[in-house]
Amino acid sequence: MSRKILILKNDRTGDLFVSLKAINRIINKHEKDEITIFLSNINHKFSFLFPTLKKKIISMNLSIFDKILIFLHLLFNNIETIYILSPKNFYYYLPLFFKNIKFYGIRIKTTRNRPNNFLLKYLFKFVEIDRLNIKKRKSSYKTQESLIEFTSNNNNIISSSVLTHNFEYPNDFVFFHYKHALFNKLLKWDLEKIIILLRFLNNNFNNVLFSSELNNEKINFFFSSQFNTFDYKNNKIQLINKKNIFFLKDVDGYDLFDVVKKSSKVVCPEGIISHMAYFLNKDLLTLMHFNLKNKQDFIRQIISCKEWFPQENYPFCVLKKDFEKSIEKIKKRF
Repeated sequence: MSRKILILKNDRTGDLFVSLKAINRIINKHEKDEITIFLSNINHKFSFLFPTLKKKIISMNLSIFDKILIFLHLLFNNIETIYILSPKNFYYYLPLFFKNIKFYGIRIKTTRNRPNNFLLKYLFKFVEIDRLNIKKRKSSYKTQESLIEFTSNNNNIISSSVLTHNFEYPNDFVFFHYKHALFNKLLKWDLEKIIILLRFLNNNFNNVLFSSELNNEKINFFFSSQFNTFDYKNNKIQLINKKNIFFLKDVDGYDLFDVVKKSSKVVCPEGIISHMAYFLNKDLLTLMHFNLKNKQDFIRQIISCKEWFPQENYPFCVLKKDFEKSIEKIKKRF
């Protein structure tokens, strides 16, 4: 008999991709059950990741209306199991009212534990992210996966989706993503240096496809004026030279996932795309830079890396402000 399963995962896009392997385990464990996932409104564009699941869209910060909606959903549906993958305080009070439901959850251990010890005992099972213990801290990837008592190496949770464009990707290409916060603000590299970096990538791969932030029109205009461009919003191609470097303008959602999936190698800053590439088992080089001013900054970076990195098959390169030295570091890891 089919059971009703609920996944609570309404947070940021990067957090969603960190949880994909855990969600995949839930899907495989409950393949004969009816599963509903609550996603945040900012992740609605990635709902294609879960074609077999029912989707409910709520705000990331849980409005009063969202809380009422969730409460009523539990009240009028015969839910058997709930997986709390977004550890928000409200979710941990639900077991007090719905004691017949098995709640699986993540506990955040800090100076103020979430949930507290009283609420913790109402969870059927929990795993702990210990932010106080730097040395023995596990990544969020591994912690979330250990919550689900099911072993599966199957990442193929996506069936198919309809492409919205007619751009044909080359058979062999490297995909690069430009992130203004890293390259310009932290490294102080101007856009001319990014052009040099793209040409370096082109020397190693016959074809380079790259993207940039969606909302930075100034930078998008610059790239469109320098490179062949495909505009996803207008489904139009603009050819300005014969070079095999293409700027993918306004690529997002399924189209972004698709270009990462079809790439031969991904070179990008740590974030959404790097975790997407990791999930798809792509050849990956993650670009990073730590702006360390003191010992406290150093400790914070260690904590962040330990929690959000998969800690395996996740090669990265720490860039320097010196552009030439950074290119040399990339060459050694390419």
